[in-house]
Amino acid sequence: MASTKHEPPKAAEPESKRVKLSVPDSSPSEAKQRVVLNPADCNLDFNVEGNGLQGHALYEKGFAYCWSGARANLGITGGKYCFGCKIVSAQPVDMEDTPSDQQHVSRVGISRGDDAVGNLGETEHSYGFGGTGKFSNAGKFTDYGTKFGVGDTIVCAVNLENHPLAFVGFSKNGQWLGTAKQFDAGPKGLGVVNSPLRKLEWESALFPHILLKNVVVQLQFCSEDGLIPQEGYKTWASALEDGNGIMGPSFSSPKECEVLMMVGLPASGKTTWAEKWVKEHPEKCYILLGTNLALDQMKVPGLLRKQNYGERFERLMDQATGIFNTLLSRAAKTPRNYILDQTNVYKSARKRKLKPFVNYRKIAVVIFPRPEELKFRAEKRFKEMGKEVPAEAVNEMLANYVLPMSKDMRGSDEFFDEVMFPELNRADSEKHLDDMKRAMRAGSISNSRSNLSSYSHDSSVHTYSSPPMLNQEALPAIRGCWQNSHLPLPQPSYDHLRPREVHSAYPGAGIHGTPGGYRSGSSDFIPSFPRDGSYGTDMNYARSPLPRDGGNDLFSRVDPYYSPNLGNMGSYRPHAGSPRAPFSYNSSGRYLGEPPSPSASLASRGPPLSLQGSHYGTPEPRPPLSYRDSPMSDWRHSGGYPPHSGGYPPPGRRY
Repeated sequence: MASTKHEPPKAAEPESKRVKLSVPDSSPSEAKQRVVLNPADCNLDFNVEGNGLQGHALYEKGFAYCWSGARANLGITGGKYCFGCKIVSAQPVDMEDTPSDQQHVSRVGISRGDDAVGNLGETEHSYGFGGTGKFSNAGKFTDYGTKFGVGDTIVCAVNLENHPLAFVGFSKNGQWLGTAKQFDAGPKGLGVVNSPLRKLEWESALFPHILLKNVVVQLQFCSEDGLIPQEGYKTWASALEDGNGIMGPSFSSPKECEVLMMVGLPASGKTTWAEKWVKEHPEKCYILLGTNLALDQMKVPGLLRKQNYGERFERLMDQATGIFNTLLSRAAKTPRNYILDQTNVYKSARKRKLKPFVNYRKIAVVIFPRPEELKFRAEKRFKEMGKEVPAEAVNEMLANYVLPMSKDMRGSDEFFDEVMFPELNRADSEKHLDDMKRAMRAGSISNSRSNLSSYSHDSSVHTYSSPPMLNQEALPAIRGCWQNSHLPLPQPSYDHLRPREVHSAYPGAGIHGTPGGYRSGSSDFIPSFPRDGSYGTDMNYARSPLPRDGGNDLFSRVDPYYSPNLGNMGSYRPHAGSPRAPFSYNSSGRYLGEPPSPSASLASRGPPLSLQGSHYGTPEPRPPLSYRDSPMSDWRHSGGYPPHSGGYPPPGRRY
């Protein structure tokens, strides 16, 4: 089926930041366009090299547990075509907790252009053949063919001419393995054959798709690439000449892209709004940068995120923080549309994070519900997910909360081209924010003891538990400063506490549930990570997936000429543990001083994991900082290594 040319957007529509479509026509120049892996249609940790034909992902530390996917830049809407994928090599990883046959694996297949690039074979519109000898579609795995690995070449053949059902099959090293799956490719099925083109034309085509875990692959789309076509099938690249090809999405430059920065207190509804926005604007192919992104790539089941899984899951979350850090550092150098889903209430933190996105259109999205609604959402999420943050953390953010301003506003020194207020408008938000700050200051003067909050920080995944407390009574809400149902506790001095003492300093979650094991019929393997905080950041209210403000922040260390997804990253420098630094507090009624005990160095922790053989790295540890210097986007221990608990998180938690 021949594709039609893409019509330019109407003048009334916003000029920007939509995906640029390139659709082939019959001209000779278009017919000669190469088929390669698409840097604009892959996971953020995926690198496209080798003249566009070689692909692999980051594999240091937590990335070793991640799957990373990519699609080719040409999809088909008819005909019989095939492409090849050779498993070139395995990447060196340290995964003693993972069975050897699950350390270096890959999946080869096809998917419709609008499918999630990291979910090959796990959605209704994608079909994949895995190295474990399994074929998958819509998350259902069945035995098919044989296992494959390094040195093997898999050819994927797609027959869209067969009626009434199309089918996909594979060969291994020239041996045909048979039909893997029949499917309806017509209007009532995938909608790619004899079907009207969608508004985004690449949503109406099937694309070559690979999903990798610690392997390097070489793709073959034509004879020049080394492809030996399956008998009866044409090379994938010939679909251009046949008029059966549609080009995938592409970005020409960062000027074609935008970054949305969510702004709001914990539990205000930022993630809910962002996820809805992504679904409503598929044409922009947003990447939602939050901690869930790392979990998705680790293939952690959603149910598992809500259940009590104990220490192994805590360690997994530690690794997820480091993954998030690295992805954020790559984002500004990879032209895409992004949503930064964190609190971002500090103006200094917003400016630091946005500084690398020089040519992007930058939009702030302020989620500010009425205080009573905010309290309701916080309590609701606590009941459903079992996450909380101490009130002093929320109050610190509240005290430093500055509503963002667009750069055309008088007195503004921020970078935003636009500021959106989906709930309360600016005037109402400003009024309620001022009222909440006054109430907080009044509460600090009248009550010298800090209370726990029902809030859960954006990146919080650890709830500190201890034996149930006696005489628990609900405490009244004080004009916008919410308290937990636990009795007030003295302000803790974290750094002098041993790991288990730190966790017992906050008794909140322990009374909401009892420890228990996670049980599921899922066959997904969940790794047990080393206890060391390899990245220097962890993910509770005292841990930060983002660097602190300062001249040597994360982005200032990124090579401005480095281009992720299109070549090698800079040389890897092993992470070195930084000494623990004392906490200090600068809010009214807060404890100020240094911890009295040297045990805060946590000498019992093992050294950071250092993997050999890779030129991919992660950001270096931040220098010690106090809360006074912290933008409070997420709190962490100033030395970068918060202690771990030996206990189990409560049930009902959602990550």
